[in-house]
Amino acid sequence: MYTKLAKFYQKEIFTCTRCRQKLINPYIHANPKHDPPDQSLAANRRKFQLDYIASKKDVRIVVIGEAPGLDGCGYGGIAFTGEYNAVKDLGLTNYHGTQSGWQKEQSANLLYGALGTYCQRAGVDLTAAAGRMYFTNAIMCVPLGENGRSITAPAAATRLKCQANLRRQIEILQPRLLLTLGANALKAVADTFGLQFADKLTILVQNQRRSRQPLSIKDGLFLIPEIHPSPRNRVLGQIYTDLPASLTEIFFSYLRGDTGIIA
Repeated sequence: MYTKLAKFYQKEIFTCTRCRQKLINPYIHANPKHDPPDQSLAANRRKFQLDYIASKKDVRIVVIGEAPGLDGCGYGGIAFTGEYNAVKDLGLTNYHGTQSGWQKEQSANLLYGALGTYCQRAGVDLTAAAGRMYFTNAIMCVPLGENGRSITAPAAATRLKCQANLRRQIEILQPRLLLTLGANALKAVADTFGLQFADKLTILVQNQRRSRQPLSIKDGLFLIPEIHPSPRNRVLGQIYTDLPASLTEIFFSYLRGDTGIIA
């Protein structure tokens, strides 16, 4: 269904080395944390991502993070998706050939856990529900620290160059909702669509959870900002512990409803 998106990845994402910041394009380069010595699994990551795109049907929610890390997308090629999620939850081909010790990622565990809760309560198949969601990042490459193994923040120039990639994915997918995870993901969407927010992220999240009303980007496209599911955000207390329930409620509203607006 989304052949345009697959072609876009093959032409623009799978070949991109434009930025000057130290980065790993997971679809070209070896992952220093997970790939075998002197071997790149980038070809497998390209296959995982293309299969992920092919599994989509009528995408209603695009979930956006800041950038991939060395786990999750950096190893399996799919944003917010560990190797276990890709093969066991989504039923994708086991391109890495793993038999045990499946790679998992903590943020992915929370997201797929919330999706699983929605599916159980709604009585729907997880793979079918996942087909109506698309996970991506505002930055498509892993930003590396000086040691080449740790993660750092994307540079301003990197964010600016990748802005067109985010916009193009949204244009092709035509979702009803953009669900941003974290302040930097929200900023990337705000910059892409010319939006401004006076309040900090936690205030926006609390207001949205109370009102259950999304923010309007343009006709037919809405935005819900959420905190990032990283365990590091446990310091936020209840706003973090309530995140799975909040995500499950969002999934109910946008994966089942006809209007795409939380009622």
